[in-house]
Amino acid sequence: MSLFSKLGPQGRALMGPTGSGSSFESYAGRKVEEGPQELDYLINDLRNSSQSMSVNKVLGYMYHYLPFVKVEHNLRLVFASFLNNPTCFTPGGASFESNYQIIEAFKAITDKKLSVSQPTIPVKTWYTVLFQELDHFVAYDIHRNSWKVLPILSGILLSNSLRDDLYSNPNMIEFGWFFGDWDSKAHDLFVKALGNTLAAYNSDDIINLSLLSLAVTYKRDQDITSYTPSVSVSFLITRLIQLIFANTSYSLQVYEKFFAFDINAANLHDTLNSEVMNKPVVKHLNRLSFLLESYYRVLPINKTGFDLIMDGLSKIKLFNASLCTRTQDSVFNHPNSIKDQSVLHQQFWFFMKNIFFSECIIVQGIMTRFLSVNQSKGFSIFSIFKETYNIESEYRFIALKVVESFYHLNHILVNIGQGGFDSFNFVYYLSLELIFGAQPSIVELEKLSMFLLGYPNVNLNADVINFNPINRGRVLFVMGLWENYLQKNSFNNDYIKRNIFPICFDVVNNRGIQAYEIIEAAHSVLLLCFSNKRVNKNLKELMEYIELIVNQFPRILSAQQLSIAVESLGKQILSNPMVYEGSMYANSADEFLEFINFKCLNTKSGIPISIKASDSMFTSAQPIGEIHAESTMKSLETKKQNINIVAENKIKKPKDLVPLGMLPEATVAPTEYNFAKRLVPETSREAMVLSFVNLVPYLPLSVFLRWLEKIFFVIESSNHSEKTYLISMFWKVLSENLDLNRCELAYRWWYETKKAVAKNIGQEVSRL
Repeated sequence: MSLFSKLGPQGRALMGPTGSGSSFESYAGRKVEEGPQELDYLINDLRNSSQSMSVNKVLGYMYHYLPFVKVEHNLRLVFASFLNNPTCFTPGGASFESNYQIIEAFKAITDKKLSVSQPTIPVKTWYTVLFQELDHFVAYDIHRNSWKVLPILSGILLSNSLRDDLYSNPNMIEFGWFFGDWDSKAHDLFVKALGNTLAAYNSDDIINLSLLSLAVTYKRDQDITSYTPSVSVSFLITRLIQLIFANTSYSLQVYEKFFAFDINAANLHDTLNSEVMNKPVVKHLNRLSFLLESYYRVLPINKTGFDLIMDGLSKIKLFNASLCTRTQDSVFNHPNSIKDQSVLHQQFWFFMKNIFFSECIIVQGIMTRFLSVNQSKGFSIFSIFKETYNIESEYRFIALKVVESFYHLNHILVNIGQGGFDSFNFVYYLSLELIFGAQPSIVELEKLSMFLLGYPNVNLNADVINFNPINRGRVLFVMGLWENYLQKNSFNNDYIKRNIFPICFDVVNNRGIQAYEIIEAAHSVLLLCFSNKRVNKNLKELMEYIELIVNQFPRILSAQQLSIAVESLGKQILSNPMVYEGSMYANSADEFLEFINFKCLNTKSGIPISIKASDSMFTSAQPIGEIHAESTMKSLETKKQNINIVAENKIKKPKDLVPLGMLPEATVAPTEYNFAKRLVPETSREAMVLSFVNLVPYLPLSVFLRWLEKIFFVIESSNHSEKTYLISMFWKVLSENLDLNRCELAYRWWYETKKAVAKNIGQEVSRL
């Protein structure tokens, strides 16, 4: 059979007439119209593209024809012509960014085909023809043609959700099994083509296009090794790091373009999309990150794997440091930039958030590898001394590198908020746990912290802290490290005394600093310094710090922050007071209590404070936003319950305890007082006295009653509204927060010495 007889009408028309005249007879004896048809021009353009032909134009032809084709033969002819198109598929011709559009185009083509309503080729036939052509195309020349089918298959597979909604789910018998089988064969062809494409001899454009095709095809719950069983994981990780972070044209380094845009440009939104947000790597950043995470999970446990991880983290750290430096010198490093409503600022911080989240995903894969290895090791003597020890030692170095890398991105976390970053919390706290697991890595963290807080990384000048958000983000990150450091048992007292305490104290004592989040973070670090029993405390420094805290209320510190600080510090002093000789005070506890008493007496009544500020705790510099101090204030919002002190202590009532049954019925149980429901102080005197009241559970027994009298005197010296509120808070502490011994003394003092029932103290409060 001749070639002429095999061709369809359009193909025979291209060959020209076989005899004289202006027409010729077709293979089936039918008359063929003179001259080429529209389809013939399309095929010719696809197979013999001119130099002026662009990838966009070729894909435009495909989009306008493939979904509506009515003849199976024509579908095969056009699709085969596209596979041989020199504009799209000549190695070294079109770039990675141009060829990426094939993925988008075939998703759009498939979506259109699935939803088109006019009579066309049946959907099952359409899918069958395309797969057969792709399969034959790869088989014809597996080494040259494999990379060409990957973006096409990826684009088609991206439409699976729409396909299943329209066809498989409504009609499982007719379409479900067919598409299930088609997906299986498409996966096998994709894996076959991918294995013959991901090789060092191919160009960067081809490898990057293949990796992106894999990223949009791979699902996170799948086994990644099933896609690339014969390709080196090290090779894939190296190329993915390069694709995501290293290329100046289309990797995440396109953030540089933000600094050149004019905020007042007319078509700024379109320009941002075309030059930044719609770049292939940016658009599919999450998919690429999940892909890299999966490869890190399966990276072999050996020296090569460790070196590969460290090299990748080093490149990410350099990227982050450069990003941080460039942002610091830009318009985006402005106190109100995150609140700016301009398109440029919104898109910039959205991009920064995506970068931060993608790195969390990548590092999560590295850390998960460590956990999975340790869980599978068991407790054999060989795993402990050979493999487990080595990998834990290596991961301490990895953890230090992770901490240093995220230090450069902390300004992003501060600007966009910490909600929804569970991945970051996981990698951050796991890294710190690894670091604190051995003394050498702790020493390295101490050195790293001082390096990160020193010049040229950070400037602690008040003006710089106030007006440089990136500088503040770096300071907060280091203070967060110190908070964790102080909560471990393996810290260095000399390091705390020489570095942590003086730096943080200088920050909170600097009246020029207006960035309250920095002041609060420094306070939370200092409170941990003083509350930790293993830290060597200087009483003079402690008293200076207490005085500083009291003087900063209410200008800087809220009522609850004041209460937390006074209680935390008071607990330390009152639990182990230092005896004085030749002093007006008997011991340090006496000096501390007299100081608080003096401040309460000299705080004027009736000065209102901000109610909104009163309910805030110290903001921690860590991802978890509050310091969890054991404060009496924390329990104030809990629902009142009947609390029997004797039952709570699970011992018999002492014989000399005042029999509760003999007291007037209305005052038997503390909770029977109908006290005012207000729990938050509204004036500065209420807040100051309340912090004094909250020290009652820690008063030494030897002076317990004497200080109850002084506290009561301070309360009685307040105005009527303050007195009413403070009595209710005082009784709440006496009735709910004391141990058995103090409870006995307090009840006797309340009912016998103060004669609360006879004087109607409880009833006076209950009338409110």
